[in-house]
Amino acid sequence: MPSAEFYISSTKYSLQERMTRRGKVYDVVFRIVTLDGYEKQKKLSGFASKTLAKEGYTDFITQKCELVKNNPIKKKDATKQDLLVGDLIREYLSTLFNQNKTSSIYAKQKIYKTFVLPYFENTKIKDLTKESLYRWQDSLWQTKNARNGNFYSYKYLSNVRAHFRTFLGWCESRYGFKNNFIEVEKPKHRVQKTKMQIWTREDFDKFISVVDDPMYHAFFTLLFYTGRRKGEVFALTPNDIKPTSIVFDKSLTRKTFNGEPYEITSTKADKVQEIPVCTKVQNELKSFEGGSPFLFGGEKPLSDNTTRRIFRTYCEKAGVPIIRIHDLRHSFVSMLIHLGANLMVVADLIGDTVEQVTKTYGHLYESDKREIISKL
Repeated sequence: MPSAEFYISSTKYSLQERMTRRGKVYDVVFRIVTLDGYEKQKKLSGFASKTLAKEGYTDFITQKCELVKNNPIKKKDATKQDLLVGDLIREYLSTLFNQNKTSSIYAKQKIYKTFVLPYFENTKIKDLTKESLYRWQDSLWQTKNARNGNFYSYKYLSNVRAHFRTFLGWCESRYGFKNNFIEVEKPKHRVQKTKMQIWTREDFDKFISVVDDPMYHAFFTLLFYTGRRKGEVFALTPNDIKPTSIVFDKSLTRKTFNGEPYEITSTKADKVQEIPVCTKVQNELKSFEGGSPFLFGGEKPLSDNTTRRIFRTYCEKAGVPIIRIHDLRHSFVSMLIHLGANLMVVADLIGDTVEQVTKTYGHLYESDKREIISKL
């Protein structure tokens, strides 16, 4: 056998099934150790069958790997002290593939690439002092979005900060470097929170009355009266539609690592649910001749950008407040709360947790507030 390119300490692997626009494919995922001692996840992607995937795995470990016991390289402390933040971030992200969904890893990768690597790419991990982390945070809070020239929201920057702190916690756990970020206080939030944008049923009725495209009429009706995430509706197939219910067991994401324009994954909460739908949705779907394999779009799913543009056009035509498509989810939950629905029922219908519903969606209508106050 030619010189090995990697070490492996186990011949265990897992097969992962996913949908692409060319149909179902299989990926093989397993652990390798590089010749300089780094343990990483390895993925061989895009096999047409399980048999071909197994053969691809066998060929790879036979031709490129040497089977050894544990990690054959013991790193010296001096080498450990020279570890760079950029290299560690890439290693950290590689460990997440069996723990996080692809879309989540994609989002994290974007955060590190945009906000952390430009500042700390070639910094030694041991040099991340409390002072240097404060300087990074000060710079972060002064960063503007290159796309629109506006400062990032406090919520978004807090999310960036949280991801970096999690990474440094991983470095502490894995390599023993002190996480100095725990001593860095987060900037105070002095900006008034914006009010959640929602539609009433009257707003939606006014909007849907001007939607003259049958597919978008059904698409927006389903979003408003189910409260499901847009990706879950994009991923629907004709087989998911039942006489009085809809099966939600998958989602569509555009955040992929394999060059494909989209990928079908599990739902955000990894749930498989058959959810009852109201008469309006039942009647809408009975009269709508959906496509295949995608109910909305046919051979390929609807485009995000096109859907947003069409939604805004109809909003302007109807003269209703212009909200985000995701705000139809907020509107559905607010409508259920207005009708007196139990929060556990609400959470189950939208595929979320009670805690998240209480935190994010528990906004009563103005009329509900006035009615409650009038009873005091």
